[in-house]
Amino acid sequence: MNASSRGRWQAASWMYVGFVLTGLGTTLLGCALPTLIGNWHLNDAGAGGLFAAQFAGSALGAALVTRDFFHSIIRGYALLAIGALSLACFNGSPRSGLFLIFGLGLGLTMTATSILTSALFPANRGAALSLLNACWGLGAVLCPGLVSFWVFRWRMATLYLAFAAVSAVVLVFARRLPPDMLSTSTSDPRTARARSPLKLIAAFALVGFLYVGVEASVSGWMMAYVRRLTSAHDLWAPVAVSCFWIALLGGRAVAPAVLRRISEEQLLSISLVGAFVGVLLLIGVRSGLTIILTATISGLVLGPIYPLCMAKILSLSNDSPRTKWIFGACGFGGALLPWLTGRISAYKGSLSVGLVVPLSALAAMILLELAATQKSPQPVAEKLAIR
Repeated sequence: MNASSRGRWQAASWMYVGFVLTGLGTTLLGCALPTLIGNWHLNDAGAGGLFAAQFAGSALGAALVTRDFFHSIIRGYALLAIGALSLACFNGSPRSGLFLIFGLGLGLTMTATSILTSALFPANRGAALSLLNACWGLGAVLCPGLVSFWVFRWRMATLYLAFAAVSAVVLVFARRLPPDMLSTSTSDPRTARARSPLKLIAAFALVGFLYVGVEASVSGWMMAYVRRLTSAHDLWAPVAVSCFWIALLGGRAVAPAVLRRISEEQLLSISLVGAFVGVLLLIGVRSGLTIILTATISGLVLGPIYPLCMAKILSLSNDSPRTKWIFGACGFGGALLPWLTGRISAYKGSLSVGLVVPLSALAAMILLELAATQKSPQPVAEKLAIR
């Protein structure tokens, strides 16, 4: 590694630390949900509104990323700190607006960091993005245990206060770096304008939209769902959520090896069917051990779906700078489906019935993927995109 590459790795190291924070932030609401429901006297419909606000904010944040990725990241961390501090200090309505601000910070930070990292290391893009993805997954895996430990000893508000403090530290450190160390151009002659198969892009974008909603619904409501099962001990809830995220990260890690033996279309089809079966079993089981098993299976098969969809969209669009709009549109799935899950759960008085929403979305994804595959041109080998 030459001096220039070492300098860039060192300059960008704070982004990897920050991405652990975004993994924590994305999953924090779902892990804290049982506590927040009790503290704020929410029903499932009200709790679903918090998911809608955070993920809508995240989607908007992705769409607001500018070509100056470095300053988009700075603005993202500032919004994260402001949003977390507001949630720690503000105990009344409107809480949804505060989660919207928090989500804006997440969307700006994650999207801009992903694109900037890819552009900074064109010769080592695979290694750079794999490490970034692992950092996000580490945050998601640590979140359930951290939240359970924290709320057992301190108030929930202090956890958001700590999150705000860490976000501020990352922000201060990032601003001390000269922007020219992280400046880069996203122009690439290979991304010349081309007539894109819009129907195919739309089909895979819709699958991505539904996937984000499924992942947010299953992971976000899982802690509350497991806690409500009379046969499940309190310990099972954080363990189940951690196993889900570990398995999801593992599914993405092993996907490149699996793709050496089968095509992207085959892996996507297998993953979708497996995810449908996994969520169906998750709704039907009642004991702690079987819940952990089905949560692990669900995470493992859900893992490859979103990267495969994004890789297909990028190969079809030939214009990666514009893909922020697709990332943003997909993010709205995380706002809609968890909210709808909460509404149905409140109406029927059963979270199991509410989880039929992500199950139905998976069924729709299977049908969309079958239709898109029939119209798809010769597949192009693409590296897996990160989250």
